[in-house]
Amino acid sequence: MSTIKKVLKATTDSELLSYIINVTPVLQEDIDLPVQGQSIKPIGQIIVDNDRYKNAFLNTVNLIGLTVIKRNGWDNPWDFTTRGTLRFGQQIRELINDLCNVYDYNDASNNETRFLTSVVPNIFNYIHSVNYQKYYEQTTSDEQIAMAFDSEGGLFDLISDLTSMLYESMMYDRYIIDKYMLCRRILDGTVTSVQIANYDTLTPRQRVSALKDVSNKMTFRSPKYNPAGVRRATSFDKQIAIINTEFEADLTTEVLATSFFRDEAEMKSRMKLIDSFSEHDTARLQEVLGSQYVAFTSDELTQLANIPGVIISDEWFMDYDYALDANAPTKQTDFYNPTTLKRNIFLHTWRVFSTSPFEQAVVFTTEKPTVNSVTVSPSQSSVSAGLTIQLTAVVDTDGFANKAVQWTVEKATGERTKVTVDSNGLVTIPSDFSVVESQTGQITIRATSIYDSTKYGEASITVL
Repeated sequence: MSTIKKVLKATTDSELLSYIINVTPVLQEDIDLPVQGQSIKPIGQIIVDNDRYKNAFLNTVNLIGLTVIKRNGWDNPWDFTTRGTLRFGQQIRELINDLCNVYDYNDASNNETRFLTSVVPNIFNYIHSVNYQKYYEQTTSDEQIAMAFDSEGGLFDLISDLTSMLYESMMYDRYIIDKYMLCRRILDGTVTSVQIANYDTLTPRQRVSALKDVSNKMTFRSPKYNPAGVRRATSFDKQIAIINTEFEADLTTEVLATSFFRDEAEMKSRMKLIDSFSEHDTARLQEVLGSQYVAFTSDELTQLANIPGVIISDEWFMDYDYALDANAPTKQTDFYNPTTLKRNIFLHTWRVFSTSPFEQAVVFTTEKPTVNSVTVSPSQSSVSAGLTIQLTAVVDTDGFANKAVQWTVEKATGERTKVTVDSNGLVTIPSDFSVVESQTGQITIRATSIYDSTKYGEASITVL
């Protein structure tokens, strides 16, 4: 932290060069500090003409670059998404306790050994793994270094040129990836959706009132606001409101301090802007995510355009840096090319980009959440006893209604109790499955919408 403070105090090239020399043992031993008001060009000539000095100078420039460019650089507006740093060999295992089971006293009062019974706690767990390993590259030359000492401000410009785009590229990519993950979760129906009816005719205060109503509900334990159905609560100080720029403009000019935001300072700390839920840098996302990127359809973008904002727990994003160098979240390396006389500078970053299935999240939409249909495939199939068959359910929705389904064995003309289907739609036919005489082994598997139990789809399976 002291390093950052010292660098930010430097306002001239002389002050900055003095700092670089002071914190670089190789330079500190052999080079005098510059005198304020005098040209730093002679010192620059000494550094450029000596490979040992030049390498030491560049190494220090790399280390302080991030701090210096923050003067005017672009900061990720979603700084809250980064949760910490992992060391080598670590992984993130998210463990959540649900409420304890409750038992009737009278039912157990006559059972003298009941107290010896072990009760397994209701624990949910999820593992988040490193899924992002990238590096960024810039090239510099001896000419650029020499020119940095020719004019006032040149040293700051050199540091900015060498490191600015490395770090700003990394920060920008983190933002667009987090935005992409949030929108994908919303479209997948794993974020609870709430309609703000007649949104266009409401005043900004009425819109915020709808947001506040849900915010209040999230402070109580409820299974409604996470896809795992865990009874969680999120206090006001743990809630983050992510709202689009249009909503924010109305809020700050016409509402400002509301019952949701007690004062302007609190509003700005608990509210994060998003440039748009429906506009994404698709070319860049394809570049950084590769095969992990699934393009948005035009219908999906139309739905996303109807979102004024979301409220999430501040622990909903499970983004972690993976320590590559002395527990630092990034690692810088460089390579001097003796053919081109240029130096390639690299910034490596490994990260976990993920979201929690247990933390609370709500998306506000102008559409009414609706389940239109549930389709199971394959709708008809044949399978021999003793085998399994995987079914899938496609849930067509509007307004980001939950797309989860509950799988059940609806009917079977054979031994029904022996046929099972798990929560992922995997049907298991036991090897001793038998068919009632004069009947065929027909089994019907149903996928029922969790959001709307009147909507379901079925598959017919014939046991051979």
